[in-house]
Amino acid sequence: MTERITKILKNLEELNQQGGQWNISAETGQFLNKIVLTKKPEVIVEIGASNGYSTIWLAEAAKKVGAKLITYEFVPEKVRDLVSNLQKADLIKYVQIIPDDANKRLGELNERIDFVFLDGRKNEYLQQLKLLEPKLKPDAIIIADNAISHKHVMEDYLYYVNNEKAYQSELKDIGTGLEISIFKKALST
Repeated sequence: MTERITKILKNLEELNQQGGQWNISAETGQFLNKIVLTKKPEVIVEIGASNGYSTIWLAEAAKKVGAKLITYEFVPEKVRDLVSNLQKADLIKYVQIIPDDANKRLGELNERIDFVFLDGRKNEYLQQLKLLEPKLKPDAIIIADNAISHKHVMEDYLYYVNNEKAYQSELKDIGTGLEISIFKKALST
């Protein structure tokens, strides 16, 4: 992690503490970064980039392992901040930004995906996962944020990944809770 990136992350953490931003915790960012560095995915999809805090953690690792990072954010002000923060971090060239609603655009993805980070609207996680399923590689990692803090909003998603045989899933008490699921096999039709 360069000094420049560390400084940008610290600034975004301070902004988050002042309110108005809903960024992941530094602990969650470090965890995501480490998982990407360890598992070396080829294609990463992030849904809900906000101002780019989580995207910077993912992009920094994606750069090191040669992964493609595709991120979705539909709020224009957040897209502006996302682009600005990625430019400041000198990571913009490692991220494909889709400035639109992921639910409308996920079907357009042609890549086979091996890493997903869900951090958008919690009540849409299951819908988004189902849109991504045909594109998931075997052993793809899906990490859903807020699995403790917003468990009540994510009930359908949590039930699905814990009961569908195609997934092996566990809850990690990191940040606001991460539901980590591994896509084990194709779904039965």
